[in-house]
Amino acid sequence: MAGWPLVSIVTPSLNQGRFIANTIESVLSQDYPRIEYFVVDGGSTDETLEVLHRYRGRLRWVSEPDGGQSAAVNKGWRQTSGEIVAWLNSDDTYLPGAVSQVVAFLQEHPEIDAVYGNCDYIDLEGRFLRPYPTRPYNYLELVRTAFNYIPQPATFVRRQALEAIGYLDETLHYIMDLDCWLRLGAQHTLAYLPVRLATLRLHPQAKSVHRIGGFAAEFIYVYQRLFALPYLPATVRAIETETMSNVYYLAAYFAFWAGDLQSARRYGLQAWRLRPFRVRRLLPFLALGKPGLKLAQALRGHPCDNTTGSW
Repeated sequence: MAGWPLVSIVTPSLNQGRFIANTIESVLSQDYPRIEYFVVDGGSTDETLEVLHRYRGRLRWVSEPDGGQSAAVNKGWRQTSGEIVAWLNSDDTYLPGAVSQVVAFLQEHPEIDAVYGNCDYIDLEGRFLRPYPTRPYNYLELVRTAFNYIPQPATFVRRQALEAIGYLDETLHYIMDLDCWLRLGAQHTLAYLPVRLATLRLHPQAKSVHRIGGFAAEFIYVYQRLFALPYLPATVRAIETETMSNVYYLAAYFAFWAGDLQSARRYGLQAWRLRPFRVRRLLPFLALGKPGLKLAQALRGHPCDNTTGSW
């Protein structure tokens, strides 16, 4: 594999000492020989630093306060030099052979700027829960549905494309991955590799579980900014009204499950104004207490049951 590209992998970390050794081992055990691995810790106070010290000499790491997950990932990417980059959160893992399969694909397809594969949800103990709802790549559908079918742990990007869009948006804390895919797809080519590459852990401290209310405002912001891009393809701009209706409905959904009924109703009504739909879909946000919860569960389920990685 002499002459094959260097792959830079960054793990942002904060108080995930229970899981981070598994994450590190999944990277260091990859069979691809040209991996640069950097753990960017935000100043953990649990056993994380003890774990990192055990791997001294086998990876780079730093532990200091930062501006959050997006800032930590960007810091790591900017201090690495690989032609291909990825980020793996400190409670997720790569499956054996993941990196070599990705590199082989990108070497065979120089026109592709980013590639993603399949991913499995696992529980607190690392047991399989269900597959991530991955789909073949279609940029128009990714935009229109606001459904993030691209699993972040199983995604690899050419640095040149990432630099062109300006890395992750450090003001985002929940859907920075979806925002990245949307901005990439507007000008670059992504592809789906139908092989299992990674696992994504669901547990009570995951942001998609205990901070679900934060997703609503970010969804609206990200999509409003997307449609303001001057280079957005005309085919995408043509579905703006439909898309924003979907986005406001999702924002209502997240606000509802976070207990913010006032915002849920406001977002739900805005979704209906943009593109009227059956009033039945609004009922959960208009109903109070248990009736609303039962309706939402029947119509769509809890977000953690339908999670797409960004949700």
